[in-house]
Amino acid sequence: MPENTEPLITAIIPVRLSKDSLYDEVERIERIAKTLPAGYELVIVDYGTSVQRAHELATVSQKHGARLVRVETEGQPFSIGAARDIGTQQARTPLVVYHDIDFLMSTDGYKRVLMECRLRGMPENAYAFFALPGIYLTQSFTRRYLELHSAGEGNFADLMAHDGVIKHDRSVYDSHTYAISAIVANRYHLLAIGGHDKSFTGHGAEDFELMHRLSSYYRRGPRPRDYYLNTRNNSILKYEGFRAFYALYGIDVFQRGVAIVHLWHPRREEADYVGTNNQTRVSKSMADYDRGLTSISPLEDMNSTEMTLVLVDPSSMPSRALRHIYPALGRFRSIPERSFADALSLSDFVKAEGFTRVFFLNPYGNAHRLSLYQGVKAAGIRFIAYDRGALPDSWFFDTKGFLGESDSYARTAWDHPLSDRDREAILDWFQAFNREEQTLEINGPRTGADHLRRSLPLGDRKVIFVALQRPSDTATVYFSGACKDAATFNDWVAQLAATLDPRKYVVVVKKHPLETVKPAINGVVFADDNAHIRDLIDLADKVVLINSGSGLIAAALGKPVICCGQAFYQHSGFAFAATSPAELIELSTASLSVDDEVKLRFMKYLVFDYYSFGKTEYSSKVEPDGSLRRLATRTAFSEIRGLTPTPLRLGAIPKGHSLNSPIFHSFGGANGVKARPKLMPFSRRALMPIVRPFVRAIGNQKDLQKFNADPVAFFASLRNPLHRNVGALLFGTGK
Repeated sequence: MPENTEPLITAIIPVRLSKDSLYDEVERIERIAKTLPAGYELVIVDYGTSVQRAHELATVSQKHGARLVRVETEGQPFSIGAARDIGTQQARTPLVVYHDIDFLMSTDGYKRVLMECRLRGMPENAYAFFALPGIYLTQSFTRRYLELHSAGEGNFADLMAHDGVIKHDRSVYDSHTYAISAIVANRYHLLAIGGHDKSFTGHGAEDFELMHRLSSYYRRGPRPRDYYLNTRNNSILKYEGFRAFYALYGIDVFQRGVAIVHLWHPRREEADYVGTNNQTRVSKSMADYDRGLTSISPLEDMNSTEMTLVLVDPSSMPSRALRHIYPALGRFRSIPERSFADALSLSDFVKAEGFTRVFFLNPYGNAHRLSLYQGVKAAGIRFIAYDRGALPDSWFFDTKGFLGESDSYARTAWDHPLSDRDREAILDWFQAFNREEQTLEINGPRTGADHLRRSLPLGDRKVIFVALQRPSDTATVYFSGACKDAATFNDWVAQLAATLDPRKYVVVVKKHPLETVKPAINGVVFADDNAHIRDLIDLADKVVLINSGSGLIAAALGKPVICCGQAFYQHSGFAFAATSPAELIELSTASLSVDDEVKLRFMKYLVFDYYSFGKTEYSSKVEPDGSLRRLATRTAFSEIRGLTPTPLRLGAIPKGHSLNSPIFHSFGGANGVKARPKLMPFSRRALMPIVRPFVRAIGNQKDLQKFNADPVAFFASLRNPLHRNVGALLFGTGK
């Protein structure tokens, strides 16, 4: 990495100096500050050092140009996780590394960390992270290491420490780990996932819990079968427990000869400094997170000038799904919308508390929210309106309105000549878009337009394809325009089918994938519920709808689209408007075409200037009327627009490594790495609390941990055949 670049990484040192100057703490901080090369900034978080010694940190910070953040803890226990998170919030660089005062490398070693970041495409890829391998030096070799370091031979000192591990020379090191708490990660991503679990106090295991959540977004390989087992084995000789899994995030760094040393020091025994039960509870904390039982709130970006009022219950599913936008909101407070009686009370609160803007979920989602939204707009208060976009994986954060009533889609916003670069970019996007089979809702497999034509059967007639919408959808209820609602639209379609010449035309209709009942529409042919929307668009001569996202996709694919409602994409040259049944009939038989230049300009604006994109996980819920509702549970955004002055580019989640990769060699290669089985059915999981006392009676604490991690594997490993058979009867064999 070039020397004269902006700093990339902030090294965050959390510290509470010991009351009795137990060892050379300040000297160690000073040594780190002098060793860090260009490309780094240093933030020291003083988490409650006594007033008698606090000035020492102020002096060393001022001397070396480090930023000092003082936290008054008022007698609270030391929390290394909380201190690291404060440093993350205060950092100004894209990446951070958590750097204890007892860690050290040579200047060249720190430069190689910068190269590791470059190798992984950081910070452009926010979900990528790694942890430095750690070597815990012996007391005697710590002296030797520091002698070499102070003599300008830090690079050789690093090599000697690494060589000591390779040779298993216990005169050099007491222990080593392939992934120490010196985690190198994207600052924004850390803020979004909430940083550390603050319930872990003192030192120990807080980094394991953080690694668990970081790796839930980016898995380098399969989890071990007994993933939740805390082996306390840092040498990682076999693939078991979460420590072995975490090694995947640092073992390749070690293979390249890079490791950070932990300098020996006397143990601190202050009750308010040392964690007590972190190691015993970390496995449960991780399992609870995986089951959705716990959620850590995102952290504020203290460098932002924005202060956003978020009208979302912080414990709700939408809040969890949207966690990766929260740092872009700056400083924020989440307050449920029902806490405000009316728009006036909301406006008064915003002004009194100094908020700069208000964040809404779909502002037309319910009558109360709509009244608040309209009041905020009328009062001239800045706002953000959020909902899903009309392209696969798209979302929007609109500051000018919502759907058909938003000025964001005004022609003046997008109808401009394209530069050569923009034209090339949108043409490349179209090429990829035409190859994709992604849809807004779940569809069946593609079979092709010709297969649909034969199977329906349609003969050689022109197809007018009608994509139905959900009657209760916001766009249907509030933006149906002249056709008023879904029922009236269905009447228009029936009139169309009755009027068209059946020798030339056929109207093909598909119900919305989340609806369970087809409406009665005379004279039409209903496509199979699983028919793929792209096949139906390919089959169509024209596409008719109220205003759904299928219309945008169809127009982007070059099909004439007739909107019977108020559509945000209803622009001359791109889509056509029908304001009556007669106009719908006329347009359906007319010669219509999409203007290619208009299409390129409008889609370039949506894709590269307006929409945000992110891969979303969903859960399904059956409504009282039998229809389905899909709820977003997590969105991993790749790009976020509309919340910050410039777009945030987080990148796609990196892919894991092949099991034939050398990073798995330490575990026996592909044959030694056994993936964790699928979660057993709830009916069998419910038996675990009943069986647990029996396991406790026949075994020890390690046996209990194995049972909690994987009851099937636990019973299968028992020597007593009776016990094995009982386990198989209760929990199955896992085969």
